Amino acid sequence: MLALGFVDCAPARGPSSMGSGVGGRAEQGDGVYLPPEARAATREPALGRASIAAYLGDLASGEPAPGGGSAVGLAGAMAASLTEMVCNLTVGRRAYAAAEGQLEAARDRASALRVRLLTLAEDDAAAYGQYMVATKLPKGTDAERLTRHAALQDALLVAADVPLAVAEACLEILETLGPVAAEGNRHAVSDATVAAYLAEAAVRGAVLNVRTNAAMMDDATRADGYLARAAEAEAVARQRGAEVATVAASR
Repeated sequence: MLALGFVDCAPARGPSSMGSGVGGRAEQGDGVYLPPEARAATREPALGRASIAAYLGDLASGEPAPGGGSAVGLAGAMAASLTEMVCNLTVGRRAYAAAEGQLEAARDRASALRVRLLTLAEDDAAAYGQYMVATKLPKGTDAERLTRHAALQDALLVAADVPLAVAEACLEILETLGPVAAEGNRHAVSDATVAAYLAEAAVRGAVLNVRTNAAMMDDATRADGYLARAAEAEAVARQRGAEVATVAASR
């Protein structure tokens, strides 16, 4: 059975969800912060730990994680996979020899983005645990309440970083799809359009999670910065998605 890169999220689950947008900055248990891009560069996502059916079962359960944040990461990864597929159906075919170099580069970029998005999907699911840890900190004294509140705010900042990274990766997919839709195998251009739709949907879902987390931030200036970046990503995704669909339809 085809497997996906998702880990068991049971330790991270709690009685309520933060809109599935809460993401984790640190690897659980190691006490060392590694940003998502550093982790993506040093390890593969945990592929093979859950089948598609098992992941969807977890997603459908009454538990808060995995949730929408993890799902948009998967949607982006599927968009990257379809982009790769169109490239693979083009490279090596005589009729498309003139575009082979361009499509090989697009395929390699999409492959890297697929791995990155699976990693980010894991980050999002695991990060809910970071927020839940903060909610369980003691709050019996003023000092404890201050510490707990600071930890919750830090978790929200991290939570906004992960979906923003998902949105940015999906914007890269949409950019990559431009030449793929224009030069790829004409019998697979509908798959390029599907990839664009998935990537755009992933951006919109990720942006929703950014906004959810930003709304709970104490630092209004920082929250506004996240909101501005989210709005820009959403606008660019719509433009690029429409461009890919138009190019594909013209063929």
